[in-house]
Amino acid sequence: MSKHIAIDLGASNGRVIVGDLDSFEVVHRFVTENVKLLHETYWDIPYIFAQIKTGIKAALDLYGDQITSIGVDTWGVDYLLFDSFGSPVSFAYHYRDSRTDERIEQITRVIDRETLFKRTGIAFQPFNTLYQLKAMKETRPQVLSTADRYLSVPDTITYWLTGVMSNEMTHASTTQLFNPTTKDWDYELIEKAGLPSSIFKKIVSSGTKVAPLESELARELNVRHRIDVVAVGTHDTASAVAAVPNKKGKDFLYISSGTWSLLGVESEEPIVTKEALDSGFTNEMAVNGNIRFLKNIMGMWIQQECVRYWESNGEKIEWKELDGQTIDCASYEGYIDPLDTVFLKPNSPGSLMVDRVKKGCTDKGFLPPESHGEIMVAIYRGLARAYRQSIDEIKKITGQTFDSIHVIGGGCKNEILNQWTADETGLQVVAGPVEATALGNLMVQMIATGELDGVQMGRNRIVETQKVKVFVPNRQ
Repeated sequence: MSKHIAIDLGASNGRVIVGDLDSFEVVHRFVTENVKLLHETYWDIPYIFAQIKTGIKAALDLYGDQITSIGVDTWGVDYLLFDSFGSPVSFAYHYRDSRTDERIEQITRVIDRETLFKRTGIAFQPFNTLYQLKAMKETRPQVLSTADRYLSVPDTITYWLTGVMSNEMTHASTTQLFNPTTKDWDYELIEKAGLPSSIFKKIVSSGTKVAPLESELARELNVRHRIDVVAVGTHDTASAVAAVPNKKGKDFLYISSGTWSLLGVESEEPIVTKEALDSGFTNEMAVNGNIRFLKNIMGMWIQQECVRYWESNGEKIEWKELDGQTIDCASYEGYIDPLDTVFLKPNSPGSLMVDRVKKGCTDKGFLPPESHGEIMVAIYRGLARAYRQSIDEIKKITGQTFDSIHVIGGGCKNEILNQWTADETGLQVVAGPVEATALGNLMVQMIATGELDGVQMGRNRIVETQKVKVFVPNRQ
């Protein structure tokens, strides 16, 4: 039986997973380190790559020549630039770095919002690659002028694994530099934004075999057989949505729940109406060539930053105990709006997430949450309400109706939020699989190696092999 290695990098941690859709295991787990240097925040990509190699070696020690392929997925929008010799010319900025503040306004003075949305289908988020590159042109023009090639973070990992540069489509579609109708870079838009179009090369589809492991790396890892590196859905949400356990093949709602909550549907064509623009929806590519029409909602990040602050003060937070406190405080009526960009930035002196949550509640006329439980209530209730609002907008924009929501990813383990989402929306919540991103990554590899005949076959297999838990709305 063939085995496959899924390298799944999230904004908090990375995992190297080996297996197939029937069974898999995490063989290495590590923190996806970032570092702040002189007020700028970067990903430590060389460290991350070293950890990936450790994980691949662990997988090889277990399964040897059974392993036939490797695929990489990460968060969206972030990138590295390379010179003509194939060497990086700068660090990889973190998407939460503040250099992109006010860049949206700068770009939309040159290209109006309606035109930009019609051409890219992407919602206006300050961390989009378009604004990151614009910031680089303004603050580091000499670096940008040195660049010969743009590679996203997962494209970079794939390049270092193979020695071959490629741009995978699902990740390219997050940049706001890609046209989802032509399925290519929008070179005219890129040039109008004042960016060098020459650094953006040919895009490959999800499921493309890029190349085998680079020979020197293969020797380092003691690999003596061919292992192909596949461009999977390199945007982690694309991989996660590929693994939604749905047999209908269409008209299903999903929430990819983790640091972010990505709520949406699949569409055969991009939806770039004014209503979609005004409602904050985005159009990103799916691994099967469809569109992921979705909204980015701040997710477990808000919760995580509150917990990090409490732990930094010496508290030991036990999640079961925190859940109990949340249930005990369920009568607290306040809630936040997780779509508010005030929740985007991490804790900093004078700007703690806990204080932002309190202010978010008082701005809505509620008493501020005081206890840990009340703060969690405000976050979870705010998320559930944002989900309902977004689902109502999807129904109006697409004309679709739904009876359930698939919640996938690590956040699907939050049973309080699952139940409150069911209660708020009136829809059944189907929670699982937790490891949807890794499963989607493995699925695309299995399609590329001929073991599966398409995404729907993979989804059917996931329905059969993965456990889910159903939450039914409490009727008041």
